Amino acid sequence: MKAMRRTLIRVMGALVLSAQASAATLTESDFLGDLPMVLTASRISQSPLDAPAPVTVLDREMIRASGFTEIHDLLRLVPGFQVAEWPQGSPVVVNHGLGDAHSRRLLVLVDGRSVYDPFWGGVDWQSLPVHMEDIERIEVVRGPNQASYGANAFQGVINIITRSPSTDTGIGVVTSVGKRGFGDYYARMAQNAGPVDWRLSLSSREISSFEDRGAKPAIWDETIRRKMLNAQFAYHPDTKQEWRLQIGLSRGDDNAGTTTEANKYPLHDRSADHNFLQLAWRNAYSPDSEVSLQYYHYDRKDREVYQKSNSVTTPTEWIPVDFNLDTRRDDLEFQQIHGFSDNVKGVWGIGLRRDEAKSPHYLYGLGTVSGNQWQVFGNMDWQISPAWLLHVGAMVENHYLADTQFSPRVALNYAIDPNHSIRISAGQGYRAPTLLEARSREVYPGGPASIADVGNWSVINLDSEQGTFGELGYVGRFPSVKLSVDARLFLDRYNKYIDSVSCNLEAMPNECPFAQPLGYVRPSWFGNRKAYYFYNSGDLEVYGGDLTLDWRHDVLGRFVFSTALTQINAGSMTDLDAEKSAPTHASSLLWTKTFAGGWNTSLGFYYMGYMKWPNDGDDQWAYHKLDLKIGKRFGKPGTDNEIAVTLQNVNDKHSEFDVYYEVERQAFVTLRLSL
Repeated sequence: MKAMRRTLIRVMGALVLSAQASAATLTESDFLGDLPMVLTASRISQSPLDAPAPVTVLDREMIRASGFTEIHDLLRLVPGFQVAEWPQGSPVVVNHGLGDAHSRRLLVLVDGRSVYDPFWGGVDWQSLPVHMEDIERIEVVRGPNQASYGANAFQGVINIITRSPSTDTGIGVVTSVGKRGFGDYYARMAQNAGPVDWRLSLSSREISSFEDRGAKPAIWDETIRRKMLNAQFAYHPDTKQEWRLQIGLSRGDDNAGTTTEANKYPLHDRSADHNFLQLAWRNAYSPDSEVSLQYYHYDRKDREVYQKSNSVTTPTEWIPVDFNLDTRRDDLEFQQIHGFSDNVKGVWGIGLRRDEAKSPHYLYGLGTVSGNQWQVFGNMDWQISPAWLLHVGAMVENHYLADTQFSPRVALNYAIDPNHSIRISAGQGYRAPTLLEARSREVYPGGPASIADVGNWSVINLDSEQGTFGELGYVGRFPSVKLSVDARLFLDRYNKYIDSVSCNLEAMPNECPFAQPLGYVRPSWFGNRKAYYFYNSGDLEVYGGDLTLDWRHDVLGRFVFSTALTQINAGSMTDLDAEKSAPTHASSLLWTKTFAGGWNTSLGFYYMGYMKWPNDGDDQWAYHKLDLKIGKRFGKPGTDNEIAVTLQNVNDKHSEFDVYYEVERQAFVTLRLSL
């Protein structure tokens, strides 16, 4: 641990010394190029040099060069992030560990609106009504950000920013076809004329993300199918105002189950409908000031019903399985950004939200479970002098599963020169329990008045997870060599960490903190006597550092290299799996190059060290992943026409999340046409 700390400190020191040396020789002409502006760190548009938190931007060039066809895979390019395919649910994305099958500690936004699932936590990545071709860029805040976005931004924020109708006109078609029935078909149309801009996209895709190794008695089969619609309409009555309507619809029809133990896990269909609507109004009443009001609705319907039996050949007993789940969220938010002077700028706002969930399986006997919450937030930037920028922000939030909480943050940025900045920040925040953690009553009914088995059973009044964080960051740009650098050291301390533990419901005396529910009679062939409950397991700390180098060379092309070192100390926790929930070391490298004649190629290399996924997951052994894409542009200059071949997992198959399943090699051809 000490060696890792010394290494991180030496790297940061070397970067600062390089920045100081660069500042002594650069001229005014070197300052003309800008780093991309970011919105997500403080809700104010600002340079990463001035942001109060570390932000990674995955731009459209990186998205195209990666060859990825699913949004969650792009986060493999962000230092400190772990991504894994999970055969029985949505892919998993976490930041510096502490994740399981449901990424409850990351907030995901689409154009600034939360798509955090109120029941499970996290997000179903494959059901988001956003296609890869709809995305302009993704901003990732790589640390806690509750001061800007509240309880769910416990370990970071992912903001997926879609393409605007005003910048993406005309008709486009993208078709990808590959091995094992892979198909991805996308079409969009956009127009920018007069006071109304609009953009409409439709897509359909089918993919099998993994292969069963056959190491278990049950061999799982899973095929994901999604059909999506995404629509945006913008009305500009004058130069200051904008009305915006966004609609997203996603329909999922999947195959799941096993080909061997058909009595316990029969092949069956499951579906997921995911819909959203956002209506927003914005008035920019001065160059640095605006007010906005938005309403957002989200709903999701999961449908999965089948039957288990006691025999493959001559069943005599049947147990119905009903995983149906309905969730919805309604959200209203007002926000004002105001420039008080040339040196002071701030944002404040208030939000109201209502969540609902209903499930006969997960919320047995509870009907519709719902709750209301409100939040008030504010952030202020004060340019004390040309070199010093002070940021102060806070969120006051009342959550229906937690008390009123206060999440402050303070950051101080020192500009060595206009291209190099050092940031020191600290703050605290919390994460409220999800409905799964705090309200679940998961049962398998054995008949009209009996219960055959119990899963998650919430009986403990959970406290919110508490967190304090501190960070030293550096953002720099070296124009003479076209190099951008983003590095940081961090220390996050978490208290009252919420974890899941199993118990034997039939033990004498009972191991569980709750009695068998009325009517509990488990057939001998069904279940495993285990029930699960959530509890505040203890305190822990996560510390380390990460580094990103983005180098553009006129001859060699563009190189984006990211690496992260992470250490977790479980402290007072009795379950030490959390200490292994992040790899000590992980890195990625994306290279892309355009050649004469319209040819282009890109190479993605990803290394993930050993880690262990808690709860539903297993040991994940270290692996290397290599992707290759070769493309050829054609047609008139300025068009987006291209044909490309992409190879994924070129080097070898590897396991993610569950050792019994391997992420397959994949090869596909993509045709892109602009009409």
